[in-house]
Amino acid sequence: MRNLLILPFVLVLSIANAQNYFQLKTDIPVIVGSNPLLYPWAGGINFPVFSPVDLDGDGLEDLFAFDRSCNRVLCFINTGTGGINSYRYAPEFAKQFPALRGWALFYDYNCDGKADLFTTSVSNNGIIQFRNDSPPGSLLFTVADSVMKADYGGGSISGVFASGLLIPHFNDIDGDGDMDILGQQFFCVGTFAYYRNLSMDNYGVCDSVSKFRLDTYAWGNFALRSGAYSNVAVGQFHISCALAAPPADMFGYELAVQDDTYAGIYTLDIDDDGDMDALIGDSGARNSLLVYNGGTFLSADMDSQDTLFPSYNTPVNINAYPNYAYMDVDHDGKKDLLVGHNEFENKQGVHYYRNTGTSSLPVFNFIMNGFLQDEMIDVGEGAVPVLFDVDADGVLDLLIGNINSTGAGGTVSHGLTLYRNTGTSSVPSFQFVTNDYAGLSSYPLTGPLFPAFGDLDADGDMDMLLGHQTGELYQFENTAGAGMPANFVFASATYFGIDVGNFSSPQLIDLNRDGKLDLVIGKKSGVLAYYENSGTVNAPFFSSVPTKDTLGGINVQTFNYIDGFSVPFVYEDSGSYKILVSCMRGDIYKYGGIEGNIMGSYSLEDTVLSFYQGVRTQYNISVSGGDINNDGKIDMLVGLYGGGVQFYYQDSLINTISEKEIAAKLTVFPNPARSSFSLQVLSMKKNRKYHLNIYNSMGQTIVEKEMSSEKEVIQTEIFPPGVYFISIRDGEEHLSQRIVVIH
Repeated sequence: MRNLLILPFVLVLSIANAQNYFQLKTDIPVIVGSNPLLYPWAGGINFPVFSPVDLDGDGLEDLFAFDRSCNRVLCFINTGTGGINSYRYAPEFAKQFPALRGWALFYDYNCDGKADLFTTSVSNNGIIQFRNDSPPGSLLFTVADSVMKADYGGGSISGVFASGLLIPHFNDIDGDGDMDILGQQFFCVGTFAYYRNLSMDNYGVCDSVSKFRLDTYAWGNFALRSGAYSNVAVGQFHISCALAAPPADMFGYELAVQDDTYAGIYTLDIDDDGDMDALIGDSGARNSLLVYNGGTFLSADMDSQDTLFPSYNTPVNINAYPNYAYMDVDHDGKKDLLVGHNEFENKQGVHYYRNTGTSSLPVFNFIMNGFLQDEMIDVGEGAVPVLFDVDADGVLDLLIGNINSTGAGGTVSHGLTLYRNTGTSSVPSFQFVTNDYAGLSSYPLTGPLFPAFGDLDADGDMDMLLGHQTGELYQFENTAGAGMPANFVFASATYFGIDVGNFSSPQLIDLNRDGKLDLVIGKKSGVLAYYENSGTVNAPFFSSVPTKDTLGGINVQTFNYIDGFSVPFVYEDSGSYKILVSCMRGDIYKYGGIEGNIMGSYSLEDTVLSFYQGVRTQYNISVSGGDINNDGKIDMLVGLYGGGVQFYYQDSLINTISEKEIAAKLTVFPNPARSSFSLQVLSMKKNRKYHLNIYNSMGQTIVEKEMSSEKEVIQTEIFPPGVYFISIRDGEEHLSQRIVVIH
C-alpha cells in the first residue's frame, strides 16, 4: 500500500511517478459576523489541556493543546507580534509528535531549557516520559522512561499512579529545583499523593535514576469534601486513610473518609508567600477551588480556601472537572490563567483570565469562555461536512452536521450549520449564516447527522436525505424548483424502510451508471451497504434490504477498535469511480477497481490520511468532498471529532524524471517501519557511487551518506513518527520512495 503525503505546503522532490495527493489548505477565509476567524480550519476543540512550550526553537513561548476527547494535538506558534491574537495555527508541528493518550503535558524535568513531554502509558495506568531532543525548527522526542516509577517504602518500587482520567501535575513542589509530581489516587480518595524528586537532594542535579519517593498520600494535609455536592471544597478529616498509608510521616494526619469523584490539582504560589497553593477541579462540580498553603515548601499545610475562585472577579463556572494552565497567553510578560474542562462543554469550554497584577502576585480578570474555539469552525462534537450549493448561485457552500453542541449553559443541541460561500467558483470564502439550517433542531434526530443531496424526483433541484444515529434515513424534499435557493420540507422519517442498524452515513451517487441515483451508506460496523435504485429517474425505489451489504468487501473496523464508523465518499477521477472511506481510528482509505465490478471486491489503493502518519485526527472522522476551487479535481473535506473541518486540495506532483530514472528500482521494507527498515537498489551499477538522502516532511535532511553496497539498513528509533522521503542519486539515475515511521 502506498502512502500519500499530506502537507500544509509543497515539498519539492522528484518522485518516480507523477501522482495526485491531498494538500491541507488553511488559508481559506471564514467570517463570523464581521470578524474573520484566525484559525478557521484548526479542527475544533472539545476537552483540552494546555502547556506552554517553545515548539520552533525561536525563544518564544508557543501554545500546545491536547484534546482529550480524541487524543489530538494542536500547535499554535507565537508570532511575536504581541496580544492574544498573535498565534499561528501550525499543523506541521502537530504531526511530529509521538502517539499520545488520555492527556499530554510539558515540563522541563532535566533543566536544559527545553520543555519535555509526558503522557499516559500504553496501558493507560502510568506515565511515559519523553525527553525533548528537538533541533531548532522541528521536534524530536526520545523515550526517557516508558513507565515512571517511585519508591513506595518498604522496598516497594512501582509506577507513579496516573490514568487517562486522573491527570498528574508536574511542578517543583518543594522548591529545591527538580520536578516533583502530585496526583489523585485510589488508596485514599479525596487527597493528593506527593511524589518527591530526590535528584537535587542526593546528586545536586535535576535528573537522576530512581529519583521519586512517595512522601505522603495527603499533600497539604487536606482532603476534598465527600458526597454529592455541587461545589468542590475541603471536607472533614478522618484518620482511617493515614493508618494504612506506608510513609511514617502520614501518621497523625486526619483525612476524608472517602470522596466519590475524580479531581485534578494545579499548584502555583498565588499569594507570593514562598510556598505552593493549589487550584483544584472536581468532576462533580462546576466551580474552581483554591486552597491556600499556610505552611512551607517542604511542609505544605492548607489552612484556608476560596470555593468560588476567583471570588473577587467572575468565578469559574464550567461544566465539570476544570484543569489549569498558568502561562503568558497575551505575551505581555505576565502569566495568565487558562481554565479548561474534561466533559460536556464542547463548544465554549476554555476560560481565559488575563493577569492584571504581576506574575508573582497575579490578579485574574475574566475575558472569555471560548478561548481558541471562538476563532475556528467548531460545531461541537463530531463534525460531518458536506458541500452543497444552498442558494443556487453556482458556488458550493459548506453544511456541517454534528453529534451535539453543548455550550456554557449545558444545553445540548444538534442540527446543520451553514457557512455560505461568498467567494467565487475558484477562490472560496465562507460566511457563517446559521447553526440550524432547515430547522432540523425541531426534529427528534440523534447525532451525528449525515446529510446527502441529490435530485431524487428529477425536478431540477437537490433533495436531502439525512442519516443519523438510529440507522434510518430522514427524507426532505426540496420544493424550491430549479435555480432557486433550497427549501426543504420534511417528507419521511424512514425513507423506504431503510435501516442499517446504527449511524447511517449516506451518499447519493449513480454507482451503476444507469442514470438513476443509488445509495451508498456507511454504518457503525465499518462496512458499506449498497442500495440500487430500481425505480425511475423521477420516481426512485429502494428495497429496504441492501443490494450488497458489504460493498466492495470494504470493512474499516481496525485493530483495538470495537466499531468502524465508516463514512463513504464516492467521486469520479479521470473517468473512473474511486471511494474514500473514513473510520473510527482516524484513517481515510482510498479504493479503486469499481468500474464494471460493482458487486465484486474493490482494491485498496492508498491511505490518504493516517493516524500512523502523524496526522492527529483520531476518532470518528468523516470524509466528503467536491471541486471547491474549480480546477477539475475533487478536493477532500474532512470532519473532525473536535467539531471542526479541514480542506485538502487535490494536486499533482510534477513528473520531471527521465526514462533512465524510471527504469531504476528501489525496494523499502518494512513500510511502515518501527525500529528500522532496509532499502535495496536493484540492478545497482558497479563502480558507481550512490548518494543517499532521507528527508522529513518539512524537507529537512535526516540522513545523508554514500551507499557502500546495494543494501542499507536504517535505524529509526530516534525518528519522530511521520512520513519520510528516500532519495538516491548517482549522477545519472534517481530513485525515490516514501517510508512511514511508527512507534
